[in-house]
Amino acid sequence: MKRLGEIVLLCCALVLLMGADSQDARFEKLGSKIMCTCSCAQMLLKCNHVGCPNSAQMIQQLHQQVNSQPNDEQVLQWFREQWGVTAVVEPATHGFELIAWLLPPIVGFSCLGLLVFIVLTWRKRAIAAGPANVVLDPHMEALRARARQETEL
Repeated sequence: MKRLGEIVLLCCALVLLMGADSQDARFEKLGSKIMCTCSCAQMLLKCNHVGCPNSAQMIQQLHQQVNSQPNDEQVLQWFREQWGVTAVVEPATHGFELIAWLLPPIVGFSCLGLLVFIVLTWRKRAIAAGPANVVLDPHMEALRARARQETEL
């Protein structure tokens, strides 16, 4: 019975700790999807630009949004509206930005299909042409025959 009480207590502690850490983990996850807009080309939480005019304000706003918005996509959308579309590294999964998700696989599969089509066309053309009737120089053919005879191949 004592062992069961310890297990229940451990499970409760784990659940409580997971809940307390979820906002920090969410903050870190969202901070890795937002780019600092000071033109340092670094993620918001990694910006080491001395005297950065934007990162402190953006980090403070990220804390506020994580605490007030229940959905990650809403936080990212807020940053897109406030700091511009380029502030969020990951494009949205709706509207015009959906093209950024769909275009690479569509182009990749289209190129692969075109490549298969070209190879099949070349193969059909080669089969239709049959074996090549190459007229060799008679002098070269005599040399080949002599080489075969001397090497006994």
